[in-house]
Amino acid sequence: MQHRERAIWILISLTFGFTVISYNLIQIQLVQHDKYRRMAILNHLHPEKIEPKRGSIFDSDGQLLAETQTRTDVHLDGKLLTNPDEQLPILAGLLQVPEAQLQAEYDPRKRDIPVAEDLDDDTVAKLMALSQQDEQATAEQKAKAPNWNCLIFKPHDRRFYPNNDLAAHVLGYMDGQGQGAMGVEKELDKQLSGAPGERWVERDGKGKEVAGYQTEEKPATDGCDVTLTIKAAIQHLVEDELDGIVQNYQPNAAYIIVMDPHTGEILAMGSRPTFDPNDSRTFQAENVRNRCLTDPVEPGSIFKIITMAAALNERKIDLRTPIFCENGEFTYGGKKLHDDEPNGWLPALEVMAQSSNIGFAKIALNYLHEEKLYQYATAFGIGQRTGLFERQGESPGLLEPLNQWSALSITRIPMGQEVEATPLQMATAMCVVANGGRLMVPQVLKQVTDASGHMAKVYQPRMVRQVISPEAAQEVARALEQVTIDGTAKNVHIEDASGARWSFAGKTGTAQKVVDGEYSHTKFVSSFLGFLPAEDPAFVALVMVDEPKTTKFYGAEVSAPVFASLGKQIAQMMNLPPDIPAPSSPVLTSYRPQAL
Repeated sequence: MQHRERAIWILISLTFGFTVISYNLIQIQLVQHDKYRRMAILNHLHPEKIEPKRGSIFDSDGQLLAETQTRTDVHLDGKLLTNPDEQLPILAGLLQVPEAQLQAEYDPRKRDIPVAEDLDDDTVAKLMALSQQDEQATAEQKAKAPNWNCLIFKPHDRRFYPNNDLAAHVLGYMDGQGQGAMGVEKELDKQLSGAPGERWVERDGKGKEVAGYQTEEKPATDGCDVTLTIKAAIQHLVEDELDGIVQNYQPNAAYIIVMDPHTGEILAMGSRPTFDPNDSRTFQAENVRNRCLTDPVEPGSIFKIITMAAALNERKIDLRTPIFCENGEFTYGGKKLHDDEPNGWLPALEVMAQSSNIGFAKIALNYLHEEKLYQYATAFGIGQRTGLFERQGESPGLLEPLNQWSALSITRIPMGQEVEATPLQMATAMCVVANGGRLMVPQVLKQVTDASGHMAKVYQPRMVRQVISPEAAQEVARALEQVTIDGTAKNVHIEDASGARWSFAGKTGTAQKVVDGEYSHTKFVSSFLGFLPAEDPAFVALVMVDEPKTTKFYGAEVSAPVFASLGKQIAQMMNLPPDIPAPSSPVLTSYRPQAL
């Protein structure tokens, strides 16, 4: 009986055991098949991220400004290099590096020795041909020939800017982690980057992929392409003029901005010092920041466009209104204010043309007062970020609230002191005058196209507000044209080979810099801010030079000639004909100077 009971218990135990095993087999093979399959895969396969290709950046005419290229690094497995005396000279010849350099780097104990970076496709193809010869060779040939399986190829993507430093501050650059660090590269990093994919692979002891073990992969989604408002042809002109400024004046900095006043589109933007986004050695803080956005300055006399616009728009004056300029010296609040040239009574038109500091102080004192001047400066965008690039150090400039104005502020702010603005803010303010009084949002992005070629986003021009009436804008434009006819810029002309001229309007500026709390008499910011042609402007341009190191420092001497040179080239590029005939030619009916 005991034997029978023992047998029954053994049978029950075996049945229970097989039941548990069967249950677990069902769980593993059927219920939790995917889970255990993945665990098995993880034991011998490794996930690899499939990097998407970063999108390209183009100018408004489709010219390539930035792209991602595939380059290959080559490493050497020292243990597999069978004949260094024969193989290293061959490698040195293909890589075009000194043989002694490879000999110094070679170590037979190391499995991964970097020997070359960023190789072009032709060189990589020649090196791969050596490895392929090994694979196709017979056993006898392999025994006699060197082993080229020692070469390890590591392809990678790199960002390439075909025009080097062209529009570098607009484009930006990539950081060491492959992310956009500034400019458009940072602003649209997510769109440009795309989305990575994934695949699972097995590699042998040499690091080579075992193709038979590949599993399904999730493909990467390549990044979008971005088109800018920048015109590379105009940007080239701007870069050349900036280089000329540096050569001639050795300034602390220089800035040029060209805009379409009707849309707010930035056609070109550059500054010095600059950098090459292809070369990380040039990535120094003083070089890479976009000074047109980050560096506010006291604008000096180019700010007078805002004061004049405010008074004309309020209908407190017109261009005929006489202003007494105190014969060049005016005392207010116990402080003296001077003009470069003494003048008595001048019509408002000539106050602008002659850039009378006293005249503009009188306009503000007698016709605007603090509240209106502050209101219009704010309406023109002073003291506010433009938002061109978010979180990239753009300065709002400086416009103190009214309760912090001193007794002198009403006489100093009208001529561009006690206020700070970035170059972009001042260029945008001039666009108001050139665009019928409308303030547009400055923009550098035009459209985004996804990897399949579909339009993902279009950046439409955006109007912020109507700052002044079209009639007031037209009157300011007339006053600014007078600056170029018989005012501070009268010696600057824009003409073709026949002597025919392009009309233009603008304002010179020579701002004293503040040094140790006092206005310097030796350090200046020299500017010219204008548009061409004077009627129905095609573009606005700002030229600003921070501390020219020569005997010339007036805006009319330093910056206005650069504007003229740049303006002529842009006008010809845009096929804008001269609108003022050569002296010996018949008078063009399209040009009619307006009398006061």
